Amino acid sequence: MNFLHLRFWFLFSVLALVSPCVVAAEPLGKAEASADPDWAAFQQAMQPAPSPKDTDFSGRIRWGMMFVQGVLTTGQNFYERHPTDPRRWDCVMQMVKQFGSWTGGINGREDGKKAANAVFSEAARAQWAIKLQALRVAGIAAPDISDTNRLILEQETLVGLRNLAGKAAPTERVAALAAVKAEVDRLAAKYPDEPLMGSLASGYIKSMERAGATREEIQAQWAAFAAYPGTALANAAPAGARDAAARQQLGDRAKLPIELAFTAVDGRKVNLRDLRGKVVLMEFWATWCAPCKEEIPNIKKIYAAYHDKGFEVVGIALENARLADTDTTDEREKKLAKARQVLVDFTAKQQMPWPQYFDGKYRQNTIAVDYLINTIPAMFLIGKDGRIITTHARGPQLEAAVKAALGL
Repeated sequence: MNFLHLRFWFLFSVLALVSPCVVAAEPLGKAEASADPDWAAFQQAMQPAPSPKDTDFSGRIRWGMMFVQGVLTTGQNFYERHPTDPRRWDCVMQMVKQFGSWTGGINGREDGKKAANAVFSEAARAQWAIKLQALRVAGIAAPDISDTNRLILEQETLVGLRNLAGKAAPTERVAALAAVKAEVDRLAAKYPDEPLMGSLASGYIKSMERAGATREEIQAQWAAFAAYPGTALANAAPAGARDAAARQQLGDRAKLPIELAFTAVDGRKVNLRDLRGKVVLMEFWATWCAPCKEEIPNIKKIYAAYHDKGFEVVGIALENARLADTDTTDEREKKLAKARQVLVDFTAKQQMPWPQYFDGKYRQNTIAVDYLINTIPAMFLIGKDGRIITTHARGPQLEAAVKAALGL
């Protein structure tokens, strides 16, 4: 649940499934016993009550801002009251991480900014950004911080360089990517055995892909990473190379008409070949996914306006039947029937008339795996020729893309 979508939606889909992780404390060593109550308060802040399942976008932003405030206040309290306790760096790491994730995600939408400001003002966020930068610098230099936490704090520089490379003009792209690569190399030399280096190297590979690197260049870079000193990149390179190859194969497939046929949950036969000449939205979604449900009214509006003009929708539902390898045949069938009914009842209540694919395999949904989907909602807009036009159209952008594809 990272190939196609913004990290903001990824964050929401993860939070819909699990509470934020609590980092295990380092061995206390010199830690003060009196710090335990404050540490417990921080841990509690990292495990807030779940966000209401049916809340809207603004409601989730408000929930997120309250969560971040709890992490910041309890984390700062622990840091200031227990300056010799090594657990203070766990606090700082989470403070930096959660603040960046949530405040970075609200910048693209005015309703998100308004909801955030109602809880956590822009001025207060600016002040915290300054505080957290100082704490980040202090953590990187601290003698008693773990290498894992130090790398997490240090990677922010790499993230910034990667963002700049993504926005660079074509004439500046080579230099921008070189700066990203230099930072990856610096971190790899400093942290040769930290597993997180595998993800950082993968992020650089994705930057190369977005810049138009060839398959041969990608494979050569993974081979080079595999030869770096230490275990981190040597362990990550084989899987990373396979993932990169799979993404490029998907890109190659996107140049051809999509071939997909199945029997929908309501018994309808669906074959995209039969829909050539129409514009089709293939949406990967689930009834348990809050951002997916937020998108439903928009899709229904567009469907009602343009269905008669040649617009179709096909749903790929990542429903979770909670199947287990130990299930008997009877247990498996009962679980599938229950999950199937949840989908049927939901689409009926929401008046979603388009067909839905269902196999109950959750994130291992057969079609989702085939198209490397690990974040939902994922929206494939398919043109009249059967080829993918875009995988990024949502909200207002979706209607504009549909109209353009229909020639309206």
